[in-house]
Amino acid sequence: MTKDSPKNKSGTTSPEPEASPAQNPVPAVLEPDETENDPVIDDGDSAVGSFQSSTVSLRDELIRQLSEHGRQYQGYLNAKYVLPMDEQELERLDFQNYLCFLTLDKQHCFAPHENLGRVLDVGCGTGMWAIEFADAYPGTEVLGVDLAPVQPQCVPPNLQFEIDDLEQPWNFSHKFDFIHCQLMIGGLSDWPRFFRQSFEFLETDGYLEVHDIDFVIKCDDGTLSEDSALAQWHKSMHEAAATAGFPLDAIAHVPDRMRAAGFVDVVATPIKWPINTWPRDRKHKELGRWAMENFVWGCESMSLALFTRVLGWSADEVRVFMALVRRDLRDRRIHAYWNFWVVYGRKPRTEPGEVQPAGGGGAVN
Repeated sequence: MTKDSPKNKSGTTSPEPEASPAQNPVPAVLEPDETENDPVIDDGDSAVGSFQSSTVSLRDELIRQLSEHGRQYQGYLNAKYVLPMDEQELERLDFQNYLCFLTLDKQHCFAPHENLGRVLDVGCGTGMWAIEFADAYPGTEVLGVDLAPVQPQCVPPNLQFEIDDLEQPWNFSHKFDFIHCQLMIGGLSDWPRFFRQSFEFLETDGYLEVHDIDFVIKCDDGTLSEDSALAQWHKSMHEAAATAGFPLDAIAHVPDRMRAAGFVDVVATPIKWPINTWPRDRKHKELGRWAMENFVWGCESMSLALFTRVLGWSADEVRVFMALVRRDLRDRRIHAYWNFWVVYGRKPRTEPGEVQPAGGGGAVN
């Protein structure tokens, strides 16, 4: 199996996508008055591994789900994670993971990663990145951790999945050589604590790498009007997310927070995600094609819980507004984009507070 081939949720290899992504497949989802049985996890499930977890006692609460506006959500801590966790959203998350893979030029990470013993994937979601990484590096032990038990059971033998809340104190039985964190901007509320715990559970000279979107839309030529639906969506998303406790501009502070936690040789690389195919540059046009599909597909799932719970909108108001947002996302006359950041840093041989090696300040590309 090659590194370039994305996997579906069953853990099998998917064929290389066509140049134009499929148009928004929408599987059937539960209506509000329908219910499903709670997921059952037994000792044979891939989500129950040999790694020592910090919050095993929370398992029953973590797997509980609730139905809201026709979508399924995690019930943990009153649905701490505001994206739905139904089949429709899981397919989009796999699609989004491949967008990240393309953004990194079909690499799994930018940080040095030779001779890795143990790897932790924080907020692994459907497990796509962890499966691909474990497949590409069979000599590495990979652990994927997420709040939701949505990972496949058929996985490489060097991969385990675990249900856990990594905003609680970590108590793993081993340290890691590499920690990966992708698109957790809406899943982590205390980033400084995350960096401190990552630093503590990394081996010396181990790396932490964060991939995430700076959800502050940009436009360099004035083609994005402030009164457009797209601009208003961003404004409302930031208002709701900040009120809910996870500001959507957190990635801008990641390099400094990594250094504050003790990391050195911090490198931060921004890569443009155009809202659609408006750029002339071939790579950015392709990234724009995938980004447009991702956000056209996902803008409603990203907004529904936040807008109804925090801003007091009705579900119908959200859905009507999302139709206007999708129209703007497809409008090639709007030359807007987001920055997707790749940030990594190394745990040095000295502890925080001690004299660091010369030249350890890192760089921003």
